[in-house]
Amino acid sequence: MYTPIHFAMDDLSAQHAVIAACDFGIVVSSNADGIVATHIPMMLEAGEGKFGTLYGHMARANPHGTLFADGEVLAIFNGPHGYVSPTWYSDRSVNVPTWNYVAVHAYGTPEMLPAADSALHLSRLVAKYEGARANGWTMSELKNNLRETLPSQVIPFRIEVARIEGKAKLSQNKPRAERQRVIEGLKAAGEAKLVAAMQKELEKA
Repeated sequence: MYTPIHFAMDDLSAQHAVIAACDFGIVVSSNADGIVATHIPMMLEAGEGKFGTLYGHMARANPHGTLFADGEVLAIFNGPHGYVSPTWYSDRSVNVPTWNYVAVHAYGTPEMLPAADSALHLSRLVAKYEGARANGWTMSELKNNLRETLPSQVIPFRIEVARIEGKAKLSQNKPRAERQRVIEGLKAAGEAKLVAAMQKELEKA
């Protein structure tokens, strides 16, 4: 990922925070036949391994899973992002349209988990998203035949992160007053999450 120094997000806890908040990622693999990508939710175990470990699963019918034996994959997590108009700056004649965004790339070699772990993995994933909901759903509500067959239809995996990089392009290359103008423009555009990220970054300046 091309990352000019003023946009670098090198703090591991900040990178992990992006993954946790934007955990519907993209897993990218390649082999002699080309590149394959799959969009899937992933759970981060931050304390497992030097840079954390990702857990996820793919449908057994998805041919992407067969590429896991070919080595390293890239997991992409996209944070808040939004268009930045030159009209938001004090001098629109010396600025061009751009895009502010936050992203994390995590690299590692997938390890297929035993089929016996499928049910536990799915239960953990459901608990993550249903646990905070009133009257949340659980796997136990499935009819017996579905509860018994569902785990066999997925391939659970883990990726111990071997390398990780983050980028937060949030107008850090602009003077403070211009950054504030961009924040106001993004507020008007309804980009609340990007505004929050920019304000947090501005407070560090």
